[in-house]
Amino acid sequence: MSKSMWILAAIFAVMAIALIYQSEVGGGVDRPWAECKESLVQQIFSGDCTPRTGLGGPRLEDGATSN
Repeated sequence: MSKSMWILAAIFAVMAIALIYQSEVGGGVDRPWAECKESLVQQIFSGDCTPRTGLGGPRLEDGATSN
């Protein structure tokens, strides 16, 4: 393989390790746009955000929702 192919392979390897680490550790980066039903592009242009949470179902006495 040429030198540029080795560099590209190294970049892909680092990205794969970073993704695996992020999924294993949890938490990670705060993504507030993921809380909305609209896509990120739609949020940028319209400014709308319909929350994903809080619309589950009828409330029970103990505060849990039934789904």
